[in-house]
Amino acid sequence: MTAKSPPTRRVLLATDLSCRCDRALDRAVALADQWAAELVAVAVVETGAADMLDARPRKWRRQADPAERMRWRLARDVGSAAANIRMVVGEGDPASTINAIAQREQCDLIVTGFGHDETLGRIFLGSTVDRLVRQTRIPILVVRERVAGAYTQVLATTDASEESLEALRVASAFFAGAALTLFHAFNYPYSSLLDDRDFTRETGEKEGELHQLLQKGGFQRDPLKQEVKPVARFGSPEALLPEYVEDHGIDLTVVGSNGHGALFDALIGSTHRKLLDTLEGDMLIVRES
Repeated sequence: MTAKSPPTRRVLLATDLSCRCDRALDRAVALADQWAAELVAVAVVETGAADMLDARPRKWRRQADPAERMRWRLARDVGSAAANIRMVVGEGDPASTINAIAQREQCDLIVTGFGHDETLGRIFLGSTVDRLVRQTRIPILVVRERVAGAYTQVLATTDASEESLEALRVASAFFAGAALTLFHAFNYPYSSLLDDRDFTRETGEKEGELHQLLQKGGFQRDPLKQEVKPVARFGSPEALLPEYVEDHGIDLTVVGSNGHGALFDALIGSTHRKLLDTLEGDMLIVRES
């Protein structure tokens, strides 16, 4: 029996060297260890940022080299594991530079953090994630929670199209041991005028369609793996998804994106930061082909 190849060969950690990225660092180290993958830590110095810092008082003090600062912080935070992390420092626009390095290094996954408070740091980091989502075709794991172990409950969203199954395929490949849920939120025009109509029948029909979609997409039941659970709910995804994730202990939500369309607009576009603020657990964003 031939050994199964690891889901990734190289993981990129995008970090701004602040405490906001500590949880992303821990998750990246854990995943690289789990997959026996190389971990590349990338920090980007924005063009002109060093000059701005030099204008502050005490400009005579030598500015720390970004590579030295990264090496020191990684050694402090992960100890001896830092010796197994390759460090790369880039300069320029953070999103464009991270994407270019990830492509050059042939990385299979980008791991980054997302701020938890209302500081300027959160705004800047969130903006970088937004732009990176639109530029790269490499899956992006946005880490918000502390690492308590491997992901065990993984939910992939779908708009019931075959293309949207890409998120589920990536989740299945990356986290083969996790319980997988395929989640579809559906709505109808003018449904708000239907008062308290019971959509149980429509929900059952939608879940039947998801079963067929899974079979068509090659997700037939495998006795050696956990079956994918299809779930359909009536309503808007941005309202229903956080509720379902919290109620069912989902620790990773996987969202597919093709850069346009209703699903992208609802989950990645205008309410991207809102979802990152309200969803429990981490989020994996997968670019659909």
